Amino acid sequence: MAPSGKPRYRWALAVTFVVGVAMAVGSLTMQLPSKAQGVDNLTNSFRPAFKADALAQTKTDMATVQAMSDELRGKAMPAIAGALKMTPAQLQTFIGQNFPAVAKGVSQLDTVLPYFSNLVNGLDAQAANFHKADAIPTKNLPATTVPYIFLLPGLLLAALSVIGWVLSSAAARRAVWGCTAVGLVLIVAPLILSVPAKAQAVDNLTNAFRPVFTDQGAATTRANMDTVQNMSDELQAKMLPALAGALQMTPAQLQGFIGQNFPAVAKGVSQLNVILPRFQGLVKGIEANVGNFKKADAIPTKGTPTTLLHWLFVIPGIVLLLTGAVALFVPWWSGARAPTPRWAPAGGASA
Repeated sequence: MAPSGKPRYRWALAVTFVVGVAMAVGSLTMQLPSKAQGVDNLTNSFRPAFKADALAQTKTDMATVQAMSDELRGKAMPAIAGALKMTPAQLQTFIGQNFPAVAKGVSQLDTVLPYFSNLVNGLDAQAANFHKADAIPTKNLPATTVPYIFLLPGLLLAALSVIGWVLSSAAARRAVWGCTAVGLVLIVAPLILSVPAKAQAVDNLTNAFRPVFTDQGAATTRANMDTVQNMSDELQAKMLPALAGALQMTPAQLQGFIGQNFPAVAKGVSQLNVILPRFQGLVKGIEANVGNFKKADAIPTKGTPTTLLHWLFVIPGIVLLLTGAVALFVPWWSGARAPTPRWAPAGGASA
């Protein structure tokens, strides 16, 4: 029979103590509290942009600006050049000399608009992944609770191990049972909370937006935004009034002429003061969250996928289950010895 004293369970309690300390200390060593706060900052900032109505509006805005750009360069500019008795090249030189922001913007539209179009398409494509990532650990709990999911079980395991070690044999057995139950929870709970799918969603999201959320990526996004904003400001404040004067029209007459002949340009110009602030908000969000993105991208550690987070629950859980099973149900491993025979083999002295 197995011995009934504490020595039978002490090795198991030692193992669970090490596992508990590793979980508690590991969460702090990996800087999970700071990284989780970065995740919350990031998701709080971009949650409005990933709502269905916001995504639809952003796609509509992008289509409006793209249509304005296509018609402006393909039809409106050549027609304006003809009305001013200039060649397209002469008009381009005239605009460059008098309206440099417009000239720069028009010349860079083939680069700037695809850049923002890719960004908008990325938001739309990653919406489902964002909502999964935003539900870590659950839909109603912030990401800042994740470190406690490591810290609290770790402290509980350490406490149970110490209590079982110093108290009676019965207490030691109950402590081993308790640690085994914690191990089962560590295996089952992540599956119930869909941690594998959510962690994969985080990886998909960070892989998609990693080039944007760098110092260089944010600077490029800002430069492109400034190009469009400066073009819009100068176009509305200076170029269109000057064009009206050159064509001997009032601003209202010019507006009517553009509306009749170039509806996409008219629609785009009329909505720029509404569309661009929405894009400005998106760009400012990127600039403000480069650091938060880097923290989120380093969970659990820099250079490792977020899916590793699941195994940081499962592996300790498996160790605890195996340790508990052996300590509780395998007598020979727990220190059992074969009973001393009451008789001697033939030819020897009796006991």
